[in-house]
Amino acid sequence: MNKPKAYGSFVKRGENVFRTSAFIQWGDSEASIGACLLLNPGSATLDNELTYELDTKGSASGWVKTEDPTMQQLISVVEGVYEKDKPITGRFHIYNLFNLQNTIAVNAVDQFESLVQSGEYEITESLPNINELKTHPWILLGWGVRRESKWKNLELIKNQWRELIEQAEIPNFGKKHKSRNDYYHPCPLIPTGRLIIVDELIVMYKQKYDKQLFPIHAIKPNLIVNSKQVEAFDDHTDGWHRTSANPESVVMGFSHLHIKEGYKLRAYQYFEGGNGNGIVWAIPLDEKLPEPSECTTLEWHFLDAPKPLNALSDFMKAINGDKTPLSYLQASIVFHELHEFGAVWHGISWGRDRILSHSDDIEIKYKWEMIEENPDIIEPHFFYNQSGYPVIVFYTINDIGSVTFNKYVHTFNKNDYTVEVERSCIATAGIGIIF
Repeated sequence: MNKPKAYGSFVKRGENVFRTSAFIQWGDSEASIGACLLLNPGSATLDNELTYELDTKGSASGWVKTEDPTMQQLISVVEGVYEKDKPITGRFHIYNLFNLQNTIAVNAVDQFESLVQSGEYEITESLPNINELKTHPWILLGWGVRRESKWKNLELIKNQWRELIEQAEIPNFGKKHKSRNDYYHPCPLIPTGRLIIVDELIVMYKQKYDKQLFPIHAIKPNLIVNSKQVEAFDDHTDGWHRTSANPESVVMGFSHLHIKEGYKLRAYQYFEGGNGNGIVWAIPLDEKLPEPSECTTLEWHFLDAPKPLNALSDFMKAINGDKTPLSYLQASIVFHELHEFGAVWHGISWGRDRILSHSDDIEIKYKWEMIEENPDIIEPHFFYNQSGYPVIVFYTINDIGSVTFNKYVHTFNKNDYTVEVERSCIATAGIGIIF
């Protein structure tokens, strides 16, 4: 069994002991498997050699016992988070708002406040380098929820830690107080509550950061929509024209998405020789889509597409949702559908992408020449990346020109549904269709 062990570094100043760093180790890897931010070090059982070294030299580092209840709680959380990935190997780092070792939290904070006030302790002493913080895949917040008006420095260091975590863009979670930006400690004083909070924290982590797989039908619209007639459109002629087709119907077919208040989606279509392409814009709700001749042109666009002066730079800025994993899957489909809105014949590319599910036995139908390794998960799936950004991944087969096995990675903004899309080819399987 891969039994964890704990390591700590300590310094002694006068009668006070400070734990300057600590981690729990599984296996031999030095890579971070997570971190936590608690109030302060409680107690650590040092062996006789480390105790002597600390008393005589003023500092000591080494392996310590893990019988401490907080250590046991943290071990349970980590092993619950990584239950599918055993044996676990790596380090779980333990940070504290302040480094003073004291087993009674209230006394510890009072002493911390006094030491800061007297200049014997630098309030920022516990803050790591931002690059160090960025190495952690996630951090559990659990410094406690008790507040006292006299604890001014404690609130200051909380705010500095919050700012640092935000700057590092490290995924974070914890059992949050219902009305304040504080988090319950993972080791309650009452022993009967300890198993409960471990289970709660594991569920929180998995709901927020584990990969969530979707059945193939989840990519389809799930609402029946009566498309609203657009206000202004042109006769269907060659060249650019305002199309009568309403791109909003694509968005409104998905139950977890909607158009932001004050905006609407409208589109232009280019038609020539039986081929078609289109472009969608988000414009103010109370304004009409101007004729192409009244627009600026996108010089980088291969057909010099028109852009209204009042349009947003990205139509995804006008799309909103409920921030659920399914909403991001739906938004990724909407992104592709609207980028190919109005496409006909040779204008079609995405329209020939078939999103794959686990039930697809693609090796029977095609003889693949692999470029990258086969994916472990073929279904559309969602997760938060190490920087905390929502990500949707799915795989497709496209048979235009040559048959390709493709990976799409959609990385969404944290604050809205704008998205960066990366497409890569995993394998090819010879000649496809030509039309």
